[in-house]
Amino acid sequence: MTRLAQHSLVFVLFGAPSLLVGCGTSSTIKDDAAPGSADGPAATPDLLAVPVPDASHDLAPVVPPDAPVGSPTDAADGGDGAADGGDGAAELGAPADSLLANCDFQGGSVLSDLTLTKACSPYHIRDFIQVNSGAVLTIQPGVTLGFEGGTGLSVGNADMGTLVAVGTAQDPITFTSASSPPLPGDWGAIRLYDGTTNGTKIAYARLDFCGADRSGCIVGDGAPPNAVTIDHVTIDQVGPDSDGILQWDTDSNFIITNSTFSNIPDGQYAISVPAPSFAGIGANNTFNGSAMIEIAGGVISSTTSWVDPGTAIAVTDSLWIEGSNSPVLTIGAGMTLMFAASNPPLQLSVGYGAAGNLVIAGAPGKPVELTSLAAAPDQGDWVGVEVWADGAAHISYADISYAGSDSLGGGDLILENGNSTSQIVVDHSSFTYSLGYGIYLDCADPAVTSQATVTLNAGITYAFNESDMTNSGNPSNNVGPGLSGPDCSIHHHHH
Repeated sequence: MTRLAQHSLVFVLFGAPSLLVGCGTSSTIKDDAAPGSADGPAATPDLLAVPVPDASHDLAPVVPPDAPVGSPTDAADGGDGAADGGDGAAELGAPADSLLANCDFQGGSVLSDLTLTKACSPYHIRDFIQVNSGAVLTIQPGVTLGFEGGTGLSVGNADMGTLVAVGTAQDPITFTSASSPPLPGDWGAIRLYDGTTNGTKIAYARLDFCGADRSGCIVGDGAPPNAVTIDHVTIDQVGPDSDGILQWDTDSNFIITNSTFSNIPDGQYAISVPAPSFAGIGANNTFNGSAMIEIAGGVISSTTSWVDPGTAIAVTDSLWIEGSNSPVLTIGAGMTLMFAASNPPLQLSVGYGAAGNLVIAGAPGKPVELTSLAAAPDQGDWVGVEVWADGAAHISYADISYAGSDSLGGGDLILENGNSTSQIVVDHSSFTYSLGYGIYLDCADPAVTSQATVTLNAGITYAFNESDMTNSGNPSNNVGPGLSGPDCSIHHHHH
């Protein structure tokens, strides 16, 4: 649903105004018949004190609003509430023209369709903007919103709501601080709740000096899957303890493309998502400085493909690939996943509770790297890639390192159950700095019919694994103990 609002919400306020809304066009207003001519019978807009073109680009002479009826300057005006001869918004019976006041939108509840116009920009936002009740808030190209400290914009918190903030390359929308001078974290965020509707879009826009609430500048807080598109957005000067874009929810899956992230605080991320939402991040974003992406763990329960986003990915909780439909996760060429060193250690687990399949699809010159996030990485910083009884893995052109935290039973790549239908195929990959083996193969009982299949093809290398202190890279020292054999009872893996 994309409702590019052709309606604006106009409040007529009596006494001192407490909530002011932006100017726009209303479906009840008839456009000027011709430049400078009288309008037809429908109610038509009053003139601004300065010439502002309407939708038809009428540049009629400026007429002071609501001159005395019958005076030479009245220009076909019949008084408040009657037809007018110029541009603007229709009278609603107020004692004086309210168009200039309507341009001073300061925030508050938006409960029916509202358009913030470039003609009224910049807007000084003093109260938190809340879009609910099925309303569409449309922000025109070129609009600037300056937010006071602690304020921000929320969509769909109490009810349904839609935000359409689509600028152009030549005329972007700016969400910024109202303070002078501005500082990182001056204002809050654009928060998208579970009432956010399909068609919500932020494009060709800039958000800077945001992150006052220590979460993010754009925050998914219950937003439904695929409802939100973020394209050609620049996020800069983010406040301490905040990310650029933060998705709390496993299903938000914002579509994020062609966007730029700069001046992200140390220890924070340009984008932070749970694993199921990572697929929405495109390959054409730009990450300046040390900006990274966080995958905050989670279960991948549907088939999905990840593409290289253009920066390293910090994995801060375990990843699980499993589900009733035997999901396949494909990790694309050139990606780097760095697993945080923690207690208990993190893992990339395939087919643990239900069937799952991992495809690491590196390429020559563009391997997939799975390693430690630690500033000084060490053997056993994380568990490694674990393939369980209902799992399968096809690993091609990968570099896996600093795993093996299961000690003698550990490895960078681990077959957890030799008596199973597990399948592992590996080629052109390296396994290094494991606390155990490069590849650990759990022992199978020869008396049991079911037995896993492991195929190690060309181009596999090993180095600096604990099981091979000579660092010779000899597979017999780096792949162990084997699916069967006399040493199985010694090396049997206890998870």
